[in-house]
Formats: sequence, structure tokens, C-alpha cells
Amino acid sequence: MQSNQVISLNRISEICGVSIGTVSKALSGKPGVRDTTRQRILSVAEQYRYRPNRLVHAIQKGRSMTVGLTCRNFGDEFGGRIMSGMMEVLFHAEYDPIVISWELSVTEGVRALRSLTERRVDGILMFPPAELPTAPYLEELRIFNGPIVVVDQVWPGCNYDFIGSQDVEGADAVTEHLIKLGHRKIAHIHLDGVSTGLSRLEGFQRAMIRHGIAIHEKWLPAIHHYGSDEPYKLARELLSESDRPTAIVAFNDFVAMQVLAAAHDLGLSVPQDLSVTGFGDLNATRHLRPALTTVAQNPLEIGRRAAQRLLDQIESNATAGSSLIPSNPVQERLPSSLVIRQSTGPVSR
Repeated sequence: MQSNQVISLNRISEICGVSIGTVSKALSGKPGVRDTTRQRILSVAEQYRYRPNRLVHAIQKGRSMTVGLTCRNFGDEFGGRIMSGMMEVLFHAEYDPIVISWELSVTEGVRALRSLTERRVDGILMFPPAELPTAPYLEELRIFNGPIVVVDQVWPGCNYDFIGSQDVEGADAVTEHLIKLGHRKIAHIHLDGVSTGLSRLEGFQRAMIRHGIAIHEKWLPAIHHYGSDEPYKLARELLSESDRPTAIVAFNDFVAMQVLAAAHDLGLSVPQDLSVTGFGDLNATRHLRPALTTVAQNPLEIGRRAAQRLLDQIESNATAGSSLIPSNPVQERLPSSLVIRQSTGPVSR
């Protein structure tokens, strides 16, 4: 009969008549234990539902086997898929994440980040949102004595490894697509003051300049409050002008959806009167009518690469016997690809 008692290594050694060292070797799969003895130990451990003490193992390894993770939006599809990739890698490496929301870690920056230091996490995965980190937050990061990998967004002076997307190339490709359709009056609604917003604006401008197409300042409105209905208002203003653009490149799919709503409310037909593009390739974009032309990223792989990069740094530090901060931070941008659907079409003559 199986016992409900949680057994210790010491008790297993008493039952099997062997040393604690032999029990430890058998349970961890190490050599130096006879097969009959190993099977006896494993049988007793299973019978009494032995569970290893991960805290003890962590102390022995000199690591907590935990990783701090700041998440920007638990309900966001793009962010959720990045988190899934991170969790997958951490799970298989037997690391536990300590997750804090970005909003709390910024508004309560010193306290939230200090708690990760106090818990002796082995590293931090930073998945920041549109807002830049505050000065106290950045100072607390500098105090943290361990590797940090930043995901999706960087900031001026960011000296940590970074994993993200090819934002410039993606914006260039989607703008090129519109130009090939004959569009010359193209607007771009971008997100102000953040790296992805600036990179996608750069990609848009690069394609326009390459073709010698005028870039009108009035057709480059900036979003200052991400997550609000500001994109809808900006799009409505653009489309209410007598000299309106024939195409709008939106910062991402969420912004593009608000552009589509503004066009609909003004009685404009997409893509006959207006072509619209997004960025991100969220699941909802293919179910819109018209389905949204967009740029596909790979958030699951971004999450995986970020987590693996952090674990590699942790392992390197353990081998070196000290916490080494990379002198030349790596910036890895995963490829993005154009996805053409029904929201773009030839310019109306």
C-alpha cells in the first residue's frame, strides 16, 4: 500500500540500508550505484512519494533556479505569445519564473525590482511596454547583480542583450507593397517616443525616400497614449480632410483596427477608397472584413530566444564563478514577413 507520508533522503537510506550519498546518486541518475540497489531506492522513493527539496539543490548549485519576469500586459495576444515562449524554455530548464506586471514594476519600481534581488533570482527577463523606464527603475536595474535580457523594446543607453523583431524591414516591406499598388499619398500613424515606433517610422520613410515620394509632416501623426482611442481620432482627422491620404500604414494591428473603424464611420470603403496596413499579424486580423494586410512577427520564438539567452548567461556566470555583465550586448532581431490580405488594393484613379 502506498503511504501518504513525504519521505526524506535520510529515511530512504535507513529503509534501504545504504548511505545518504548512495541514495542521492541513485535518485539523480549518477553512476556508482549497483542496479539492484538503485531499483530498490527508486521503488521506495516512489512508494513514499519522495519529492526533492529544490531549495537545497539551489543552495548546492549556488543558484535560486528562479528568473524574474516583468510582463507588460497579461491580456495582450502578442505579449501572451512571447510569455508562452519564455515559459516553455524556463519549464524545460527547470527554472521557475517570478512574474510581476510592468505597471507595478514601474510605478513601484524600486520596491518591485528590489523584491527580485531579495529573492535572489538568477536573472531578469524584461518585457517592457510602450513607456520608457523611469530613472529610479533604471537605477535599480543597475544595482541588480545578474544578467538581464530585454524583449521587444529598447531605450537610449540600454546596455543589455535584446531580442526583438525586424521592425525597420517590416515597415519598409509593407510601405513598398502600397507603393507598388500605385499609392503616393501615404500616411503613417506611429507610436511616439519608443524604439518600435521609431524603427517602423524609419522603415516607412526609407521606402518613401527610395521611390522619391514626398513625406508630408501632417500625415505622420503620433500616438502619445497607447491603449486609448487616440488612433481612431487621428485617423478620423486624416480622413476628414479634402486632400486625404489613399493609404495608411498603422503602427500595429490594434491601431489598424481603429483606422478601419474610422474609415467605416466616415463612409469610406476599404480598400476601394483607402488601403490600411497593420503590424503584428494577430489572430483577429484574418477574421476582420476586409482581412488586414499586415507584417507577421514571431512572438513565440522571440520569447524562446530571450529565455534561452538569459539561461546561457546564467550558465556562463556559474562557470566563471562571478556575475559578468556582457561588455558588448547582443541585439538579435528576428525576421518579419509581409502578409497580404484584403485591406490593401490598387489606388483609385
